[in-house]
Amino acid sequence: MKLAPLFLTIITALTMSACQTTPQDENEAITTKATLLWSGEIAADGCGFEIEIDGKTYLPENEDAIPASFKDSESSEVQLTYLPLEDQIDRRCGMIPQPRVMDAVKVVSVKAL
Repeated sequence: MKLAPLFLTIITALTMSACQTTPQDENEAITTKATLLWSGEIAADGCGFEIEIDGKTYLPENEDAIPASFKDSESSEVQLTYLPLEDQIDRRCGMIPQPRVMDAVKVVSVKAL
């Protein structure tokens, strides 16, 4: 009978630890050449940044990590360090907001080429 509470405690602890997600480690980040595409501020009917890597377009989860100086050009070649994300982003933007579901990345750093 004294083993039952201990057993329940162990099972509960194991279940809770299995449900926790661990954040991606920046040591797993990928560095590559990419193209930043700027379409204007979301608040002003633009769609913000998109990132093109090897012909595939992604949305940045943390657009604020991209320096504002890249907003001066519609297209910029950069060296991008990023983490691929499992979940897609649904960003509605522009004059007629329609669903725009795209694969996502977390920007770690951006350097102009």
